[in-house]
Parts: sequence; structure tokens; C-alpha cells
Amino acid sequence: MNQNPPSAAARRLTAIKVATLLLIAVCLGCGQADFRWVSLIGMDHGWLMVAGGVFFLFSVCYLGLLLVLAFGCYRSRPGAGDAELPDCTVIIPAYNEGRAVLKALNSVLASDYPADKLHIIAIDDGSVDDTWQWISAAAEAAPPGRVTAVRLEKNGGKRRALHHGVLHSRSEVVVTVDSDSEVEPAALRRLVTPLTDPAVGGVAGNIRVGNPGDGALPRLLEVSFAFNFEIVRATQSLMRTVFCTPGALSAYRREALLPFLGEWVNQTFLGRPAGIGEDRALSTRLLRAGFRVVYQRNAVARTRVPATFGGLCRMYMRWCRGDVRETFSMYRFAFFRVGWFALAVQFNVIMQTMLLLAPVFLLPFLAAGAVLAPLSFLSSMAWTTIIWGTIPALVYLAVHRRGRDMIWGYTFSVFNFFFLFWMIPYCFLTVGDSSWGSRALRRRGRPVESVGDVLVEGRSPEADSGCRRSA
Repeated sequence: MNQNPPSAAARRLTAIKVATLLLIAVCLGCGQADFRWVSLIGMDHGWLMVAGGVFFLFSVCYLGLLLVLAFGCYRSRPGAGDAELPDCTVIIPAYNEGRAVLKALNSVLASDYPADKLHIIAIDDGSVDDTWQWISAAAEAAPPGRVTAVRLEKNGGKRRALHHGVLHSRSEVVVTVDSDSEVEPAALRRLVTPLTDPAVGGVAGNIRVGNPGDGALPRLLEVSFAFNFEIVRATQSLMRTVFCTPGALSAYRREALLPFLGEWVNQTFLGRPAGIGEDRALSTRLLRAGFRVVYQRNAVARTRVPATFGGLCRMYMRWCRGDVRETFSMYRFAFFRVGWFALAVQFNVIMQTMLLLAPVFLLPFLAAGAVLAPLSFLSSMAWTTIIWGTIPALVYLAVHRRGRDMIWGYTFSVFNFFFLFWMIPYCFLTVGDSSWGSRALRRRGRPVESVGDVLVEGRSPEADSGCRRSA
């Protein structure tokens, strides 16, 4: 039987995996033949090996601890029964998402959460394409009262859209779902279950890549997501101190948010509105208020990620700047408290700080090594990259059960070192930049004449003010 030949995209992915294997083989062979420890130790700059060895040993111990805790100790809570689940409002903010917003809405409507306890608020945050048409259509097609469609006439950013949704919800629990994400049927039930404990104020869901077939970068991000969620958040969850509740899927106790909601929506950094890091900021304030924040590995949502290097850099820089801001803001309260919970927060603040600062302090050592002993430097960096690639590769294998694709763990390690290592130092230099940077006007559906004059179902902009609602 004739089989269709592989597509050009499939051939490119295969070529990348083969290139990774060849790189590993070359590094192993050349490193064995050419690497001389004495070239670093026996010269005047032996301090390079000492500094590198200390950092490497510390990293191995820390990551080893994370792996043991994440896979040996962490357990997700199973979904609660219908009677135990509280009323829940899912907020889906959308900006220039077009028809794609339907996937998010339909996935929530298909949830196994009790229908009489689940309400959806879909918010068009001043889109200039046909997003409002699709949200309105979904609200009309849904069972009566299930979906409230809201249109904000002016784009105010994701933070203000979420603020509007929380204020207008009446449920005990609010859940955020990004407009480019889809939740699994059991995700909401499992996500909300930890909130039956009154000490818990927030729950982070497990985010996976929803478009791995779009190219090599989504495949690499699949590795990164698996490591960050399955290892980092799982370990933090054991201490009930998860630092980031992702916007793609997270749940909050509404009464825990209300006391600081105004502060959060009007948050500034260096005197300017903080337009990024809204999810990280929510978790910070919950921990400051004494609420526990946990992670549910079994509550899965899939989200679309950038397929271009430029889009990837903008997304990572937005995340990194928010992480830098919120991590250092936690020093205002974390070390002024006592108790086991306070100690857990302090431990994670210190470790997160060290991880953020490590690339900044390593840059001079890397530059010195590249100049003073280039061959040994390149060989040692290659070996280090290979060793660190094994960790995400094994995590990827454990999560996705695809042995033939675990090579992406090594590819990600190489890519991260050579193409993304500069990002954290750059984010420190540009930490005041609050631009979103990832979504310009995208024309979907019917043409849009201009940004300033948007027609809503044949009406002029003057016909509406503030926001429109339909249910």
C-alpha cells in the first residue's frame, strides 16, 4: 500500500532531531579527544573551574531535590463530587482572537462541572476584529444563562478585563481561562477541588502546548512546559507556595481576591502601570495575605504558543520581567514573618532569586572562559548542555510517554543555552518595560476599516458606551 511522503515540516523536524543526535556524538567524541582539564586548572585562571564546579554542584543538588519531591512526594487531589463543589464563574478575556475564542468557550461548556454551578463570563477587551461576533454567537447558542458576553469598548489590557469579570461574578470561586486555551473535560472539577479547603486561596492548573505540530519551537516549549509545571510547580505545591497561577488555567477564592483587587488592577512599576505579570502578581498577593496556593497536575489545559523566534522572545521576556518584579517585591513581606509556611515562602524566594541572578553573574565567567581557554570552554559547555538535557528529556518522557521524542529535551538544552541565555540579563536591564508585545491587530473574518471606528453588528461606536452585555 502506498503511503504519503512526509511533509516538508515533518522532514524539518526529523532533521533537527538528527542534528541534535549528531551534535551529541560530536561533543562526546571531540570532548574525549581534545578536552584537557589541565588547560583550565593548571593555568592562572583555574578559578574558572572552581566557580563553574561550585555552581554545577549546587545546581545538581537543587534539581535532584526537585525531582525527588515532584515525582516521589507530590500527589494531585482527585476531583470532588458534585455536592462538594462550589459555584464557579469562568472568566475568558479575549482580544483580537477572532473565531479561535470559540474553542476556549466550547471546551468550558463541555466540562463535567455541574451545569447548575458553572457560569461563564466571556469578555471582548475592545477587539478591532470580529471577536465580539463570535462571543455573542456562542452566548446565544449556549443554554440560557450559561454564558454572559461582555464587550469593553476600549482595550484596557488583560488585567482590567479580569478585574471586570471578578467584580461582576457572584460565585464563590472564579477561574481564569485564556482565549487561546482549551481545557480538558475534567479540568475544572479537579482545579476547583483544593478550594474546598478554606486555607487555599489559589490553584494553578497544568498547562501544556496545544499546537506542537506548528513547528520546532512549540516542540521545544513542550519540553519547557513539562519541566516547569511537572517539577517546579509540583515542588512548590508541596509547600503550598506556588509562585505563579497561570492565566491559561487557574482558580481563585473570590473573597480572597476582593481585599486587594483594586491594588492589583492599579499596580504600577517605576511609576507606570504594570501591564504584565498579572497572574504572578495575584499569587504574590495571595501568599502575602496568608492564603495557600497549590498546583493540580491533573487539571490540564492546552494553550497555543508562538511558532516564531520573535514571538517566543516576546513571550519569554514578558514572563521574565514579571517574574523579576514579583520575586523582589516578595522581600517586602516574606522575611518579616515566622512559622513553617513563612519558612517555605522564604526558601522559595531565595531559590527563585538565585535562579534569576545566576545567568547575570555567570556571564563574566563565561566570557572569560571563552577568551582564555576557548577549546576547553566549548567542550565543557557542550558536556554541561548534554548533562542538563537529560533532565528535561526524562521529564518529557515521563509526562508524554513518547520515547522517540525525548530527544527534544537535548535540543531544548542546546537551544536554551545558545539562544535564550541572554534573556534574563536583558530583562533585568529592561525590567521597566511593561509592553505586552505579543498581539498586534490581526484581521480575521470581516474587514476592519480602522482601529478608531469599530462597528458592532452594524451599529456605530456612539451607540454603545462603556461595555455591552448579553446573556
